[in-house]
Amino acid sequence: MLRITFTILAIVASTITLFTVNSIGINEWWKYIPMAGLILISLILWIAIPSSKRNRKPKTSDSEAQALNEEESLADLGILDIRPVDSDKSPADSEELLSDQKTQDAAADAPGVVQLSLLTETPQPSPGDTPTPYVPNNPLDKHILVPILQGFRAVLDAHAVGIIRPISDDYEYEVCGTAGFDWIRSRGESFVLKYNLLEESESVAIHPVGSQGLQSNHLTYSRKPASITYIGVASIGETDKLLIVDTITKSGLSHPRAKELLENLGQTLALLLYREDPNRPRHEIIYEEMMTARAEDKDLVFALVVPQRSETLAKMYGDFLDDIEKTFSDCLLRVDPNSRVIKFGELLYGVFKNCQKDALADWHHKVQSEIANQGGLLTGGAFIGAVAMTNEHQTADHLRDDAKRALIKAYEGPAETVII
Repeated sequence: MLRITFTILAIVASTITLFTVNSIGINEWWKYIPMAGLILISLILWIAIPSSKRNRKPKTSDSEAQALNEEESLADLGILDIRPVDSDKSPADSEELLSDQKTQDAAADAPGVVQLSLLTETPQPSPGDTPTPYVPNNPLDKHILVPILQGFRAVLDAHAVGIIRPISDDYEYEVCGTAGFDWIRSRGESFVLKYNLLEESESVAIHPVGSQGLQSNHLTYSRKPASITYIGVASIGETDKLLIVDTITKSGLSHPRAKELLENLGQTLALLLYREDPNRPRHEIIYEEMMTARAEDKDLVFALVVPQRSETLAKMYGDFLDDIEKTFSDCLLRVDPNSRVIKFGELLYGVFKNCQKDALADWHHKVQSEIANQGGLLTGGAFIGAVAMTNEHQTADHLRDDAKRALIKAYEGPAETVII
């Protein structure tokens, strides 16, 4: 608009000057300055400023902008979006792929043959990558756990409060954290109680200590077991850990609402310490599992799992996607309740297992069988890309990238599960 305005002014000034050129003397050259100045400005504007067409950016619709924002936010969290490989390849590529897989396809199509592929290649970290020195908060860290347990101790008027975890069928328990002065077993140590504190059908229980209940000489975690009168136990959500409380007064835990209060405290502890944050960056979760496995000298396998009909489910049953994802994650947890199942994207879940690579073949069979038994919209099984952690995996990105690579190979087929 500015260029057009100055161009018109230059044309008008030039016209006026030409009509009056006979009346302008040779000493009145300055009267040509307005015309020359407008022409010069017009030329500068036309040459120096690029055309609006060349400078114009493609417009994006509101829906596209929202989708881009969502993709950026998911990428920040480490949430993946893995889709099947596009089918629109060149004829040469398609023929080469078919010729390479004829033998594999024939074997996979044979009845009773499970499509399981084990890759033996060793993952290599990318050149120049350096480990990220991130150390996430552990919910059982002393500075987090002790104040919470001390608060519970005050609410229940208890002698000692702790978190324990059963580690054997002989009623052996590992101490995860304590509050009180009477524990002689510190965190990480264990004791045998010779008594089942909580039945599978129970969420809370209160046991008297003495001839009518627990024997005091079995309470080997306490400095003064003879002084304990009651022990209360509550489950901590869906975890395998228990909240244990003991008292040394005759009235301790004898209140009619003691069970209700103890159960609520167990649920509160589960929310405070063990609830997964849906917005927590996924690389933090992966790194946490890697560091925990190495600290405890355990094997770690990370698998990405997605229903085979994920594209159809997302497009045709979008209104029921939350229910489908809940059913899918429940299937994965039923196969191995001790595994950690985290959402990594739409209908895409990450599974952390403390096991060796050799055990994954059996886990693969169980996952496919569990999904087949579930039926419904999940009919068709799942694609699985798994990687066993090695010393080469120094960062969370190394482990995740190998799992992504394995899942993409499972998409390409013919194997349903690819393990690196």
